Amino acid sequence: MEPDNIKAVIFDMGGVFIQTKDKQPRTRLAERFGMSYEELSQLVFQSPTAQEATVGLIDERDHWKFLSEHLHINPDEMEMFWGDFWGGDFLDNDLYSFALTLKKKYALGLLSNAWSGARNLLTKKFNFLHIFDVSVFSAEVKMAKPDPAFYFWILNKMDIKAEQAIFVDDFIENIDAAQKIGFKTVHFINTEQAIKAIKSNF
Repeated sequence: MEPDNIKAVIFDMGGVFIQTKDKQPRTRLAERFGMSYEELSQLVFQSPTAQEATVGLIDERDHWKFLSEHLHINPDEMEMFWGDFWGGDFLDNDLYSFALTLKKKYALGLLSNAWSGARNLLTKKFNFLHIFDVSVFSAEVKMAKPDPAFYFWILNKMDIKAEQAIFVDDFIENIDAAQKIGFKTVHFINTEQAIKAIKSNF
């Protein structure tokens, strides 16, 4: 494929731009509830209310309510819970800097499975969403990866075809779904590997 045929790079958010670089805050939080890091993460991200919040069927605060009841946390303390849960998450500055260099020639997209409060939280905490020409969170449009409709939504919004975009995600099922549509894909393992793989697609 000729370089000029690639018009956009579309990134996932969690595990890609925002990475859990320090597992200690979440590990300590899990231990407080007699759980492992993995068990707490599973509860937060994979429980029925989490999945409903991801596709916008419920507001994320309804998911918070489930967690507060399940973990026997006073609802007033949930803000503190989230502070600890996300405490080891940071913006990957190397990937951010690389994305800025891409903006000179390519459109940038963000396609993320996330709850209703994600845009506000990310804007306040990291302030990086402005670099994207289009950013969308699953709860906002009631679709989530790997549903093909979610991929087509951002393609339509960016006015491009799948063959004209590189899609970057850390979950292989999301990569597989993107490949079936026609995207060039990069399975994110780490920042250095992903940047090298993205460059190889131009």
